[in-house]
Amino acid sequence: MNSVADERKVVSVIRSGIVSNIHMSKVLVGDVVLLSEGMEIPSDGYVLEAAELTTDESAMTGETDPIRKATIPICIAKRDELIKEGNKNTAGRHEVPSCVILSGTRILTGEGKLLVLVVGDSSCVGKISALLR
Repeated sequence: MNSVADERKVVSVIRSGIVSNIHMSKVLVGDVVLLSEGMEIPSDGYVLEAAELTTDESAMTGETDPIRKATIPICIAKRDELIKEGNKNTAGRHEVPSCVILSGTRILTGEGKLLVLVVGDSSCVGKISALLR
């Protein structure tokens, strides 16, 4: 790596059961990215594990509030809990955590694992880049 900026573009992934540090542009569908505070997300995907995980999605969605992230079962359980309590249509937009993480966003707090589902030009950041070209 030639610069500090390039070093920030290195992510840890699990591929074929082996942990490797690679440039974020080399992430592939099916990789599991190890998430840590401060990192930029290289791809779109689902949260496999989360510990106090929040993201800054302002660059992609304009949303300025930190967004809580959790696994699919936890998100579904929270949604079902709100429905059972009669809060289906009155709950705030951030009461149910999200299990999706978008490329181009940043991890604010916590750590976890992300299953890569979409990379490159097909990802959220890729589509926006294509529109700007």
